[in-house]
Amino acid sequence: MVLDTSLWTYNKDLIRFQFKIAERWLKRGKKSHDKFAKFFFHFSGFNALYYLWATIEDLKNEMGKRPGETRQIENLLKKFNREEAFEILNMLSEDINYFCKRNPIERMDKRDPTNPFDGDPEEGKKWQKLLQEREDSVDKMVALGEILYIIRSNLFHGSKSESGDDEEIINHSITPLEIILTKVLHLTENKFPWVK
Repeated sequence: MVLDTSLWTYNKDLIRFQFKIAERWLKRGKKSHDKFAKFFFHFSGFNALYYLWATIEDLKNEMGKRPGETRQIENLLKKFNREEAFEILNMLSEDINYFCKRNPIERMDKRDPTNPFDGDPEEGKKWQKLLQEREDSVDKMVALGEILYIIRSNLFHGSKSESGDDEEIINHSITPLEIILTKVLHLTENKFPWVK
């Protein structure tokens, strides 16, 4: 593997720091017995790495500013080649099947306050359709990552309860997050072998 040393223009301490944060969140998530805590820990580790990659690659949107998290997630997950993405998706087939068959995840931050139980399903529909219909395994990985991000947004911003459908959604999110976090840690370590 050829190392792209242009990525090293950033402080090696930042790379090592973000990597260690992600490792610690993964370890803590694996130890937790609470499903919602597992989700939080695994997503926090994933967040540490997609932030890192957006920073070291100086990712910008069309206005020259750091793009939103959906673009950062896409940037990181597109680092996997088709074979790697296919392998990951095969490991997650049960959870992917769940997200393909259930109603799309709604953005609860875009709901009408007079109807607090119904969010905006449009973004969830978009990613669900890509997860269902795309042939390209990398595109499917990105779609899964974006669905997990909507779930994260709903949970972190106080729009998920600890029971019923919300608990089922979290149950089907934990393994994908754990596996994706593990794989992006390996990807990062392969790119920066000195990070350990």
